[in-house]
Amino acid sequence: MKIYFLYLFISLLSTSVFSQNKYSIIYEADANGEVISGNINDLKTAIQNGNPIRVGWTLKLQNDKGDVKELEHWTDSKFLTIIDNNVYAQIHSIYQQITDFNNPDGASKFLDNQPNGWVAIISTSGIMRQKYADILKWTEGMSKEEINAMVSEMETSKVKTKWATIE
Repeated sequence: MKIYFLYLFISLLSTSVFSQNKYSIIYEADANGEVISGNINDLKTAIQNGNPIRVGWTLKLQNDKGDVKELEHWTDSKFLTIIDNNVYAQIHSIYQQITDFNNPDGASKFLDNQPNGWVAIISTSGIMRQKYADILKWTEGMSKEEINAMVSEMETSKVKTKWATIE
């Protein structure tokens, strides 16, 4: 009987030690901030309760053949802001990467060796504001007007967002 209880104790202990928490999407909005699923108040409550939040966003990009591909990114949100019914997630700096949609594998590669290459703020309203550390590297041969237009387009975009927390 002692062996049975020992086995049961070890089984329960290993189950609790090795179980993983599962993230679930609790709020999703389209690129215009219109609700697809969930409730903004549930997201706000999860944030106010100190739950870890992950944010995902979808980009639609066109390859050289004119095909539109969807690219989805996810990251942990370390700095969150709530203003009325909008949530803003500041995305910590990452190495800049690029996805080659003309490559059948869609291989991603780093643009440079700088760890502080890209930062962003993403909102439940669908607006993503982003900054690139070395954006001027990409502007050689461009006029001031072309540079301003490119930077303006790149710094603010609209994206579909998903917000998840641990169940």
